[in-house]
Amino acid sequence: MKKKKKVILSFLIAAAATAAFIGCSAKSAVEPVDFQAKMELKVPDPAAGICPRILFVGNSHTFYNRLSEMFVNIINSQGHKSDVRELSSGYYTLKQYADTDDQGGALLDKTLSKLNWDFVILQENTSNALSSVADEEMFPPSRILDEKIRASGGQSAFLMTWAPKDGLRAGLKKRSCETVQSDLASTYTAIAKELDALMIPAGVGFMRSAQEHPDIELWDKDGYHPSPAGSYLTACILYSVIFQESPVDCPYIADLDAEVALKLQKLAADLVFS
Repeated sequence: MKKKKKVILSFLIAAAATAAFIGCSAKSAVEPVDFQAKMELKVPDPAAGICPRILFVGNSHTFYNRLSEMFVNIINSQGHKSDVRELSSGYYTLKQYADTDDQGGALLDKTLSKLNWDFVILQENTSNALSSVADEEMFPPSRILDEKIRASGGQSAFLMTWAPKDGLRAGLKKRSCETVQSDLASTYTAIAKELDALMIPAGVGFMRSAQEHPDIELWDKDGYHPSPAGSYLTACILYSVIFQESPVDCPYIADLDAEVALKLQKLAADLVFS
């Protein structure tokens, strides 16, 4: 039985204001990514202001563990204000969000035209980002959405997701988690560079954490979605990129152990600021 898609538009106003199936791909990395290498990330221009308006656009990788709410809690704990909202739907792709005849696409189009946005976080369906024809499936709608985002006064930020914990199979060949993440990193880097957009390297953060802190479980039991720790790491990386501030010693640690949260905060800061 085909699951019904549920479109969620949540309004999370900070500072007390009111306010996939993931298919396998035969694509292989052309050039392996060194996940420990220093990353050259674009800095927001302009930087986040006094109360930036931020919109999340994605699917279950975004709404799992209420990522945008974690992000807001970090912002609040660091003494900032924000207006953070979310448009997410299970299995959704950027191609659907760019299609105004689609329910989610029509809602996003209305949301972008109704308000001016400082940052719009775009999270692609992992299958499309891993596709051997990502330049046909992911890049064209990314260009359409980026144009709309710029017209609304905002900056696009691509949220690089993480590879499945156990990798993927392409026919009879098993591809490791690291190899799959290398492909994801290449795809997200290419479109972010083309559009001169921001990138949130959460997937690279997952790989670094797996290497440095193998005791911290970043994946949910299904091996695809993030655990609470995985979502918290992503939120810390988001905060570091958008606000250009370190999340180290942030008092908000979700429901994590304080030591675990501090390790993830430091990893996020090192990833973004090196």
